[in-house]
Amino acid sequence: MPTLVHEVEMEVPAPTVWASLKDQNTIFPKIAPHVFTSIEDIEGPDGVPGSIRKVSFGSIAPGAFVKEKIVDFDMENFSVTAEEIEGGHLLQGFSKWVQKMQVVAVDDVKSKVVLTVEYEYSNQEILERTKGGMTTLFKAFEGYLRHSP
Repeated sequence: MPTLVHEVEMEVPAPTVWASLKDQNTIFPKIAPHVFTSIEDIEGPDGVPGSIRKVSFGSIAPGAFVKEKIVDFDMENFSVTAEEIEGGHLLQGFSKWVQKMQVVAVDDVKSKVVLTVEYEYSNQEILERTKGGMTTLFKAFEGYLRHSP
């Protein structure tokens, strides 16, 4: 199965990034309203394998959404894996889209978010947009974390 790997380095310690991701349902729509109108847990407790969340997109894709099922959550290794089960990339021709997001320490004050996606079907334009979108989102997240009390 093809794999996409993309990394975004942040000038924020890995434990801070990981701890703050628990609030992404409220933070991401706030820092990127053109990307997300809402992120909500619709089945099961947040972050627990088997739980499902719905991400509704903003003006970049009006009316579009994705439902993601948490496949794995590893608190110790700062990683979460989710599979798209409806909408999102599945509506763009992909028959499978499973992404693992891991926060890795670079040093005591820097980290990187590593996104690893396994997918079926290939559309290079969509893959490049996904990488660009992840960079933009996590750079905005970095700014939010660096300037929040």
